[in-house]
Amino acid sequence: MDAIDKVLCCLPEYERRILAEFFSSATDRKKVSEIRFRAGMPASVTYAGRNVSVFCGRELVLSAPALSSVVARLCEESVHTYGSTINEGYITLADGLRIGVCGKARSEGGRVLAVREITSASVRIPHVLFSVGDGLMPIIYEKRRVHSALIYSPPGVGKTTLVRALAARLGGEGVRRRVAVVDSRGEIYMREMFARSLCDFLDGYPKGAGIEIATRTLSPEVIVCDEIGEGEVEALLAAQNTGVPLIATAHGEDFSSLMMRTGLKKLCEAGVFRYFIGVSRAAGEERFSFDIKDMRRNCS
Repeated sequence: MDAIDKVLCCLPEYERRILAEFFSSATDRKKVSEIRFRAGMPASVTYAGRNVSVFCGRELVLSAPALSSVVARLCEESVHTYGSTINEGYITLADGLRIGVCGKARSEGGRVLAVREITSASVRIPHVLFSVGDGLMPIIYEKRRVHSALIYSPPGVGKTTLVRALAARLGGEGVRRRVAVVDSRGEIYMREMFARSLCDFLDGYPKGAGIEIATRTLSPEVIVCDEIGEGEVEALLAAQNTGVPLIATAHGEDFSSLMMRTGLKKLCEAGVFRYFIGVSRAAGEERFSFDIKDMRRNCS
């Protein structure tokens, strides 16, 4: 059962039937990146880069109780166990299935203490795609040496899909490196991609602590980390001092905007990353385009 079928199984009968008919007519399920439900408002599917909200001539609108029931089923009736991450806006399930959530929150001092009611649930659909890393592997892995790289793009382009494929390739047949994957939100691991790899997963660890623990205890040959920010700078600098290459991602429109962030500029000046790689791709396409900056030549 793939991720789409898991979502369908959790829907009320009518919505399940309509969406199942839509997906059966879709030419390529790999082009489905998100299924989103909104209480009292139209559901949508992001397919081939377009947001589709009319299915077989109908809009699908879940009531607030129905949406709560769908989320509960996705969580196997254990929503309460995800309370801390729901407060941070997400739920991560098995095999990289992630649900972004928002709703009515109780806050204090700038912190969300509890979400009383979920009003939107965005299910991101992961895919088994080894080939998306083809364009970067000759750069990342050159003459049996792994080079550090920071991969950046705006949200939704596919950085996690790309870094997942690179981790699986580096830890898999042909390369066989010990890869420590700091998977803070549990969305990189997919059983089908990593079943025979030499990857160790630090699932749920804060990124800074995970990088530090991986460096100190796992003797990794590569560290992979998704979505780094200012809080991880010192841990990344410490890892760089051990000589362990790092492959990480960050949100950013372009290299100039990255360098406006104090922490990322500090990492650049310290030579943590050999490459800064901007990522883009046309809507609905699997193939990425890359803007590659080799920092061995300059850092400005």
